[in-house]
Amino acid sequence: MASDITFYDIASAPPLRTFAPNPWKTRFALNFKGVSYRTEWVDMPDITSLRERLGVPANRTLPDGTPYHTLPVIQDTKTGALLGDSFEIALYLDRDYPDGPKLFRPLTTGLTAAFNAQVDSIFTKHAALCSNMPFDPQSEEKIHDIFARRAGVKSWSDLQMSDEQKDGLMVSFEADLGELSKAYRHTGGTTDHVWRLGGTASAQSQRAPPGREQAGPFLDGDGP
Repeated sequence: MASDITFYDIASAPPLRTFAPNPWKTRFALNFKGVSYRTEWVDMPDITSLRERLGVPANRTLPDGTPYHTLPVIQDTKTGALLGDSFEIALYLDRDYPDGPKLFRPLTTGLTAAFNAQVDSIFTKHAALCSNMPFDPQSEEKIHDIFARRAGVKSWSDLQMSDEQKDGLMVSFEADLGELSKAYRHTGGTTDHVWRLGGTASAQSQRAPPGREQAGPFLDGDGP
């Protein structure tokens, strides 16, 4: 039986596999709820034309104010729904597919939205650390142009960093993750697995004390 939901994900270099963070959130949500779907792979340079063809407006803008189209998108033939934002997709799945586990605890939608915005801000700020994503080499030049426009620079070469600059950005990333981790622990700090091996001293200092390494409840839930 054909699936009602088509899930549009960003295509990687062969072999095709999912790798982009925002589509991953939707894939996790669909799998967690046990909702049947099929994946439609889309090359990054084709995302804008796809969303325009489907009539899904852009949910981001470039530094110059022009629309920026990205994925995920889901199309549900059962309800006619077309959604192009991972958070809105999660809300939709809980509302229209109530069977199975919930993605949101009761009365936490606003709080989760704020947390989601914080995550998005942190990862956007440190997007240069993701320069080795497995994009299709045949589309590499167009993809580099897209990333340059998103960053508000003239060319891909303007985004290249020295090892020293990357280390500095990693220190900033770890510090921001330390703040983010406090949502998972009432006492502050985080669990060891969040940090890369040999991370910075400031990051290591945010680890939980001995004997309290396990993650605490998130958003006052019953489990980690």
